Amino acid sequence: MSGSGTSFLSALTRMHTGAFIGLLGAVAYSLLSLAWTVRPEAAFLALGEAVIPIFASAVLIMRWRIAPPPQWLFETLAKAMLLAAALIAFELLLNFPLRQVYGGRLGSYVHNRPVVTLLLLLLPVLSWALLCGRKKLGLILLSAMTIVIAISDSEAAKLGLLAAIGSSILVYAFPKRISPILIVGLLGFVWIQPVFGDIVANLTPPRLIELTKAGHSKERIEIWQAFGEVARKHPATGTGFASTAFIKDHPVITEVDPGFRRALEMGHPHNAYLQVWVELGVPGALILSWFLFWGMRRLSEQSVSIRRMGLSALMCASAIALVSHGAWQGWWIAALALVAALFSIRPNDPVQQEVFIPTYPEAHLTPDEPVTGVTASG
Repeated sequence: MSGSGTSFLSALTRMHTGAFIGLLGAVAYSLLSLAWTVRPEAAFLALGEAVIPIFASAVLIMRWRIAPPPQWLFETLAKAMLLAAALIAFELLLNFPLRQVYGGRLGSYVHNRPVVTLLLLLLPVLSWALLCGRKKLGLILLSAMTIVIAISDSEAAKLGLLAAIGSSILVYAFPKRISPILIVGLLGFVWIQPVFGDIVANLTPPRLIELTKAGHSKERIEIWQAFGEVARKHPATGTGFASTAFIKDHPVITEVDPGFRRALEMGHPHNAYLQVWVELGVPGALILSWFLFWGMRRLSEQSVSIRRMGLSALMCASAIALVSHGAWQGWWIAALALVAALFSIRPNDPVQQEVFIPTYPEAHLTPDEPVTGVTASG
């Protein structure tokens, strides 16, 4: 027991301090904001829903630093994803025969969250497939996921897939220069959120809104405009953690343009960046900026192969966060936390190669040197 405790303590000391600084700051300020949120009890439960999977991910990362995961981890995950994709396609194409047997809501939207989760997990699994010489399995998985995303109702997953493909092309074309460009773009998205809805409303042609009506683009823009006005009303502190679900009960509702009040009843801004602004104000935007910058810094220290997939995963998740889902939903945080944990596995580390690689004789590792794209302390 004492040896196990010592190992975990050793792994803890080797964790990057930047992650702890950001996480502690985020949790502390979120707890503080319960003092002015609308329903502190509900907000506290929402905070727990977000923090628990992050804590679980941290435990996984520390455990895998003590001893690498078993050889079968990624291959089993890949096969499970293929099975899940097959079941989702079966349901969507044949009008939910399984759901009609075991019950539940009938509607293609019920598979949106599983599809987004599969897309997020796809990138670390593809990274493993390329590193370990399982390119055929990786190609099958990529093809299956692309088909499922295409036939699903999840416009967020489609956007995320396009963002992943686009960023992959940019990373391959400009391997040493793309990191600063991407981080500037992400930070720009964070800091324009109070006026993001107005910008999109003014710049988007009506024809494009018509073409994207399946994704409820008109409604989303109105929601962004409404919550953007709330963010501008309370920029210093925000309206409190998890307050967007009950914003109609907040005094700020009387300060908002009456034409936007109906849009505020949608539960959340359908934009994680904007939700951070509305609920946590400028301090929340600073914490989010730190996480993005720190994450990009960590990726820039990885081998080229892992860095490429990691940047694609970051851009994929960022694109999805920009248009969909409540920022603190447990399934979403858990998916992101698991992806982060999987990317923390480094099969090009000599200590992990012995456990990770030998199953596959054709596997080989490219001696990529870390490429530094941005700099940061911690």
